[in-house]
Amino acid sequence: MPGNIELIKTDVLVIGGGISGTYAAIKAREAGANVVQVDKGHVGKSGCSAFAAGVMFVFIPGEDNLDEWFAAEVRHRGFLVQQDRLQRHFEQVHRIIVEMEGFGVNFLKTPDGKLDRSWGRGKFPLIKFPGIQLMEVMAKTAKKMGVAQVNKTMITDLIPGGERINGAIGFDLFTGETRLFLSGATVLATGSTQYKGLSPGHRDCTGDGFAMAFRAGAKLSGADANDINYNAFPARYDIGPGMNMFVGQGGKLINARGERFMPVYHPGLAERAPLNTLAQAFAMEALQGKTPIYMDMTHFSKEQVRQMKIVLPLTMKMYERAGIVENEKFIKPIEWMLTAPYGRAGLRAGSNMDTTLEGLFVCGETAAMQSFASGLPACASSGREAGKAAAEYALKNRREPQASPEQLVKLRETMLQPLKRKNGPEPEHIILSLLETLTPYNTLVIRHETRMKKALATVEELKNNYARFMGAYDPHYLRTVHEVNNMLFTAEVQLKSAIFRQESRMAAREDFPFMDNDNWLRWINIYNDGGSIGIDTEEVPVKKYKLKPAKGKTLYRIWDTVRQSGLVSIKDNRVQWNIPG
Repeated sequence: MPGNIELIKTDVLVIGGGISGTYAAIKAREAGANVVQVDKGHVGKSGCSAFAAGVMFVFIPGEDNLDEWFAAEVRHRGFLVQQDRLQRHFEQVHRIIVEMEGFGVNFLKTPDGKLDRSWGRGKFPLIKFPGIQLMEVMAKTAKKMGVAQVNKTMITDLIPGGERINGAIGFDLFTGETRLFLSGATVLATGSTQYKGLSPGHRDCTGDGFAMAFRAGAKLSGADANDINYNAFPARYDIGPGMNMFVGQGGKLINARGERFMPVYHPGLAERAPLNTLAQAFAMEALQGKTPIYMDMTHFSKEQVRQMKIVLPLTMKMYERAGIVENEKFIKPIEWMLTAPYGRAGLRAGSNMDTTLEGLFVCGETAAMQSFASGLPACASSGREAGKAAAEYALKNRREPQASPEQLVKLRETMLQPLKRKNGPEPEHIILSLLETLTPYNTLVIRHETRMKKALATVEELKNNYARFMGAYDPHYLRTVHEVNNMLFTAEVQLKSAIFRQESRMAAREDFPFMDNDNWLRWINIYNDGGSIGIDTEEVPVKKYKLKPAKGKTLYRIWDTVRQSGLVSIKDNRVQWNIPG
């Protein structure tokens, strides 16, 4: 074995410090396994979960209609969801909230002791909690149970051994020291990516799990049809999150003409429409020259602002410091814009969050879109299942995990190679170029094959002609180099998958405006074809599922809505814009 390597052995290795990874660590430890949880930031303090917007969609037995919740989620995902997994999520999600309360998470309650609920996006109510408190409690719970937490360690590669994953390798972000984790089972919980865009809390999520799993031979899926394509935040201030609370309390989106436009695009829910509909509406307003867009909350009462200070403490403090909130009132509308797109080339997950590689499990947004429902509760429920299954696997299949010296030399050399190049393109320049390629609304919000192929060519040029020559001055820059490579991989997979799906389902394509249940009720999978990206499809097994879509083609909802308003016409099965000039 090469020298200067810190070796850490465990039954279960969890990679990722958000709610899905922490829940996996808790459940694996509870099942009797020794558990190590590693994060490139700090467990409980980095990634999306730590910046949670203080709200969750949680089905509550006795208060809610399960069939309504289930049907809404299946339809929202264009019938691409694994309905058996979704059913299990709804069956256990309320128990998870009760369990979290036992850990010490403080959910807001009504005077009669019920979970306090209010409106957000969608047709169902949300439960609420003080945002930053959730992950502090979860991380402390895991540590108290005996989970060994290793922070500031960037994992770069999984360690395959035959058909099995034997752990992972990474480096310390301060010292550059190599760390080798050998494990009986490994759980990937590294989140999705928003390409280091505007959203606070998303900049640590850079598709690391997708890239390392692909290299190890795992099958990925769902990059073409994310259930959340974009989010939206203040354009001039680095402040967020909070959209669910803002629109649930009655926040209005207005365009540059002072018009409230969301009722045009979603007459039923308006500003409370799903995020992909909001993104499409923003794009269509921009096409008509009606930007900038603003979030108007100046009509909120002081009681509403006080409520948001409880649920969104950091966000509201930042608004006060920016002079937007004074004396518990919003004093002016806030310019609002789309963030960078979500890239989610998740791992195909089986019945217990197992992947196509033995000994490797997945949870949260590292899993394929179809494998679980949306948001924090789904991350928690998938982590809960992955942790239990990983512990069971590791304890049942006890053997000494191995990594050959030759394998370690190669992985370590590849991992540290950028440190040998002190010159070369700066990672930040490539990140900016990637954002400039993916963020425009006519790339992945309103899609067309010609534009997506142009974006793909730019991504491939960045990968082949610039990223491969990046150098790193120190371990911090080394981390960023690996993040850039992971984001470029995710972008390539996302664009290739989106081009491959020739219909509108979760996203709006001008050149294929119909949802086609005869030909495209399929998952698009990505696999490692000798180092290249291979694509195949898999029919969604709707015959065995409870809910079945209608056969044939139907005009995608947003296209049908704006066709009725006169903004577009459908000619020769293509979208024609009716915009003067």
